[in-house]
Amino acid sequence: MTFEEMQAVIASMLQVQQNLQESQLRDREDILLLREDILLLIEQTKQVSSVQRNLQESQIRDREDIELLLEKSRQQERMVDRLVGYSISFESDKMDLEQRLTELERKRAERDK
Repeated sequence: MTFEEMQAVIASMLQVQQNLQESQLRDREDILLLREDILLLIEQTKQVSSVQRNLQESQIRDREDIELLLEKSRQQERMVDRLVGYSISFESDKMDLEQRLTELERKRAERDK
């Protein structure tokens, strides 16, 4: 092998080595970019999880509030039913009293004659 052929082989080997190093640098840059993307995705996932947890807690509180409102509504409905019952009872008592007063007045009028 001549000196020039050896220089050509060495130049070729150096070129292959340079190509490999450049490829390794590109791969390293790609890996760093992927790592940054992964870290960003992890952070976003944490934020989404936090928002989801807050929403679930809010839904639980809303459900509890709705249940309390329903119970209050049932209590108020029972109170209205009682008041209607009292009103009906009062009306019948009032009618009995009016009938009694009318009867007393009639009896007085008969006695006074």
